[in-house]
Amino acid sequence: MTRIIALANQKGGVGKTTTTLNLGAALAQREQRVLLVDLDPQSNLTTALGLNPYQLARTAYDVLHNPQHGAAIAIQSVRDRLDLLPSTLDMAAAEMELSSAVGRELLLRKALTSVRTQYDIILIDPPPSLGLFTLNALVAATEVLIPLQVEIFALQGMGRLQKTIDLIHDLNPVLHVGGVLCTMVDQRTSLSTGIEAQARELFGDVVYTTVIPQNVRLAESPGMGKTIFEYAPTSSGAQAYAALAEEVMNAR
Repeated sequence: MTRIIALANQKGGVGKTTTTLNLGAALAQREQRVLLVDLDPQSNLTTALGLNPYQLARTAYDVLHNPQHGAAIAIQSVRDRLDLLPSTLDMAAAEMELSSAVGRELLLRKALTSVRTQYDIILIDPPPSLGLFTLNALVAATEVLIPLQVEIFALQGMGRLQKTIDLIHDLNPVLHVGGVLCTMVDQRTSLSTGIEAQARELFGDVVYTTVIPQNVRLAESPGMGKTIFEYAPTSSGAQAYAALAEEVMNAR
């Protein structure tokens, strides 16, 4: 069965898009058929893969407005075994336009129905909020991957996200937290190691063994339109996402 993983955190700047991009690339390298779904109006995932949102004929905007036509109308092949449903700035208007639509929380799930069997794993990157696009991502997903920045306020927002996931169960009873990923870890500081330790104490085995380090190459690569494996394949960031891909695959 296709795994559909929503990467969710209402806090911005936690490495959600970076993780979607590089986890997807690492899985594709391991011969998984991967679809990335960009639901963020900022279109960072789309541009990180070298596409110009202003030059795309169809995007997630069109798919959410016409889910009965299926996501295939906008999906682009971006790398070997790696496809993308791109986003555009028009998505900023879509949240308001679709707010009164019947079954508005089911739009993405309907659109993915006709393509999901073509992929082993689908990764969804919604915006850093608990709005309509994140709701669509959670209703469409089989599991949630939560990027957790190891900083002092990070754990405080987890309760709100967990409550949202619990509320989604009426619409999506299979949804569960597949993993919590510690990001931007600086193991030279006691703050990073302390927050990581707290996360492991609170969430136990659901926290991935792999952590994503603070790494300048990870910050640079999206601006170049490249994955970390194309930009800096020997970097600590590349090694971490390769290890994370193994953990995700072994969690089937």
